[in-house]
Amino acid sequence: MEEKRKIALKGVITNLDAIITGTTLTLCVILVNTNIIFRRFLNSPLQWSEEVVTSLFVWTVFIGSAYAHRKHSHLGVDILVNILPGKSKPIVQDIMSVVELLVLIMLTIVSSQYVYSLIFSRGVLKIAMTDLLRVPKWWTGIAVPIGFGLSTLYQVYFLLKDRLHIIKDKEAAAE
Repeated sequence: MEEKRKIALKGVITNLDAIITGTTLTLCVILVNTNIIFRRFLNSPLQWSEEVVTSLFVWTVFIGSAYAHRKHSHLGVDILVNILPGKSKPIVQDIMSVVELLVLIMLTIVSSQYVYSLIFSRGVLKIAMTDLLRVPKWWTGIAVPIGFGLSTLYQVYFLLKDRLHIIKDKEAAAE
């Protein structure tokens, strides 16, 4: 029984990005449709729903982007790599992996600075609030550096595993 709980917990932690993305997207759809029903049929729109849906959508996009990165599901334009001769391809792929990592690090830092600015103004604690619900804006904004940070971690892992071969797959290690 204890072993089943450990396996279930490991599955949740392993797929937390997918769970957050699916949950926030589902809530977005439910809230938007509920608001449509209230607005159309009851002539009483839910004023707060747009603010909540916007926040949930930010979480969906940035955590979902990290999930897509982990699953190698982002669209890519690899025309340059495809026209290169065979020996050049791995070198260009290595360079692109490093450039991607540097861009992700930069985006994580810049988005973290943005969230900091939502909490502090000129070094003084002054939390920016949303207009209608008066919820701290950083609750929404924190999804951006979390998403970029996760993508950065995944990129480091892929670089170590696929390019530098420092990390071995479980299947490869068993052989």
